[in-house]
Amino acid sequence: MIAVVTRKDIAAKAGVSVSVVSRALNNSGYVEAEKKKKILQIAKELGYSPNPVAMSLASRRTKQILFYCKDLRNAFNIEAYEGMFRAAQKQDYMVVVNGDIDFHRIKDLMVDGLIFPNETMTQQYLRKIGKNYYLSVVSMGFGNVISGEFQKSVPIVECDLWRGTEQIFQYLWMRGHHRIAMVTPYGWNQEESRIIAWKQLTKEEFGERQREYYLGMSCMDFPGDSRITVFPEERVFMNEEIPDSFFEKGEVSAEIFREKNLDATAVICFNDEMAMGFCKKMKMLGCRIPEDLSVVSYDGVYSGRYAIQKLTTLSLNAQMLGKKCVEVLLDKINGNKIKNVTHIPLKLIEGETVRTLRE
Repeated sequence: MIAVVTRKDIAAKAGVSVSVVSRALNNSGYVEAEKKKKILQIAKELGYSPNPVAMSLASRRTKQILFYCKDLRNAFNIEAYEGMFRAAQKQDYMVVVNGDIDFHRIKDLMVDGLIFPNETMTQQYLRKIGKNYYLSVVSMGFGNVISGEFQKSVPIVECDLWRGTEQIFQYLWMRGHHRIAMVTPYGWNQEESRIIAWKQLTKEEFGERQREYYLGMSCMDFPGDSRITVFPEERVFMNEEIPDSFFEKGEVSAEIFREKNLDATAVICFNDEMAMGFCKKMKMLGCRIPEDLSVVSYDGVYSGRYAIQKLTTLSLNAQMLGKKCVEVLLDKINGNKIKNVTHIPLKLIEGETVRTLRE
């Protein structure tokens, strides 16, 4: 059996007290330079390896942060996580991912802070537990309405999708598209920035027929349609099996789009995965993309670039978003000055799914 070296062993060999050894190893108090050098050398010679749990208790730092994310089948979240762990690695931190645990169990985890994937989940956390549990929190933001309490307590790293939707419309308008439908996983009444922006920007064009051009793949909008299942975000706090994905929602929305026989010349899809499902099914139904129908989406994830047709998409720069979330969170943990809102630049990437209409 290999003997475990303790701080007491180091202290005995160095001829100092255990408290002096602790200060030297933790760099947490004054120790004479020569004495500290000697202690560190002895620790190295003896092969001393500090227990990480004991170290975290002593320093009150675990060197871990939690990305609380339920939907790990969403490529956007995976790319955001990639940005997170690279940024954390530079500061000797680790990012762990979990989304199945109850909020109250977060108190049992050894983490220094939390990152939430959207404003809705962050607000739920604050209402349920955040007021009474003082853990540093940062939220991804997408231009959605948030409470005043949220604004004061949680910094946001934001992709403003209201402005992003305006950018998409400007792009489509310049190419002659005015009858622009929307495909999302959420119902008509969902308070989501993309949906709100679409409603405002199409109100004049569609008038009383506006709702016909909104295809929200929600049980609320299509009651009794067996193809429509509850989406992960609608069961945020339920540990149930997720019945389908954005891609599958996109396929169903294509079927309904054809059934409604809409005269839209362009469709904006909620994200790249939904767009890929929509395009695949539309082609199977005999619709050519973009000759018969143009498609634009949000996210700009890698998979959209390698689809059969490269998507025209508004890139949210997921990796930068994740990176900034970690940087802001660690600044907050370390007591550095931070901004309440950090903006991520959005960029429209032209692909092969939009055509310019003839005059």
